[in-house]
Amino acid sequence: MFKKLASSFLLASVFVGSLVAPAMADETTFQKIVFLPVRMVGSGVGTVVGVPLGVVKDGNRGAIKSTKWVAGKLGNEDGKYHQMFGAIVGGPFGAIGGGTYGIADGGWHGMKTGFDKPFSKDAFTFKDE
Repeated sequence: MFKKLASSFLLASVFVGSLVAPAMADETTFQKIVFLPVRMVGSGVGTVVGVPLGVVKDGNRGAIKSTKWVAGKLGNEDGKYHQMFGAIVGGPFGAIGGGTYGIADGGWHGMKTGFDKPFSKDAFTFKDE
């Protein structure tokens, strides 16, 4: 009899405690819990959009850097013919290397900003750093 009474009391206190717990949660905690699925989907969409953007942005940046590097090794970084030869020789390597780096960079940027600001303009674009 005592075990039944004790277990009933324990069960009732758990139910009462669970009813009071949401009332004690502050508004920001509740908003974080409710907003989590939106943030997760925003992070996924930001990653999917961010990878191609990162490949293009960092691939272009890598091609320019490698073109200037090869032109500089040939003697004149700003020379017309040096840059043409640098674009032919170094440009593809820089584009491939930069594009590979852009996969990680764009994915991370899309994931981070997609979680912090889901479906915002910042999640789908890159700012110049």
